Amino acid sequence: MKNLKDKVVVITGAASGIGLAAAEAFLNEGSKVVIADIDEENGYKAVKDLNQENVYFIRTDVTEETDCLNLIQETIEKYGQIDVFLNNAGIEITTPIHEMSIEEWNKLISVNLTGVFLCSKHVLKQMIKNKKGNIINTCSVGGLVAWPGIPAYNASKGGVLQLTKSLAIEYAKYNIRVNCVCPGVIDTPLNEKSFLQNNVGTLEEIKKQKSKLNPIGRLGTVKDIANAMVFLASDESSFMTGSTLTVDGGYTAI
Repeated sequence: MKNLKDKVVVITGAASGIGLAAAEAFLNEGSKVVIADIDEENGYKAVKDLNQENVYFIRTDVTEETDCLNLIQETIEKYGQIDVFLNNAGIEITTPIHEMSIEEWNKLISVNLTGVFLCSKHVLKQMIKNKKGNIINTCSVGGLVAWPGIPAYNASKGGVLQLTKSLAIEYAKYNIRVNCVCPGVIDTPLNEKSFLQNNVGTLEEIKKQKSKLNPIGRLGTVKDIANAMVFLASDESSFMTGSTLTVDGGYTAI
């Protein structure tokens, strides 16, 4: 997609998993990419492994407003603009609600929902000034349907879904598009930990079992989600805002 060449793309939670795959996909399209993550070790490793000129790491805790503001300012200082912002950072806590501490609840909501608010708040100021921009939020099919065992996660992703729609309506007049991607069951390091916590058997056995949940017959890959993000960032999706792009192998169609 040639219209992504030289665009500046910022991705939170990009030191691993879906975020890292998205960074690679945008670099392959000729974009300039900023990897933002709280994990410094893997963030710098990602830059080294990608081994491309136009990739840069900024240590960012999306629950801290000063970090979110610094992410925007440092990116502007380095590249002069921000064209696309991916709110991708997220965590999962599997404690049942009746046993969950307020600290666990606040941590999950802070990363998954408040982080989207804080980063969007500050990047929107730049995009309004430029009268253009594109925000893509990583939601989840867990924001569309309830997944047992992760009620707080479901609540946080449902919030991201509604925030996406609200921002899309409010900022369309500034030529700013806001959409979200809802991944299904994806083969990521985060999900591997979740699989082993909540299921019996080897990781390979659990993955085969999880694959049967999707009519397409396999788990999603990080590249599947990255490709959807590239599409939403491109001019090919120019008439889409406030949309939910579900990439789940047919899971929610059942």
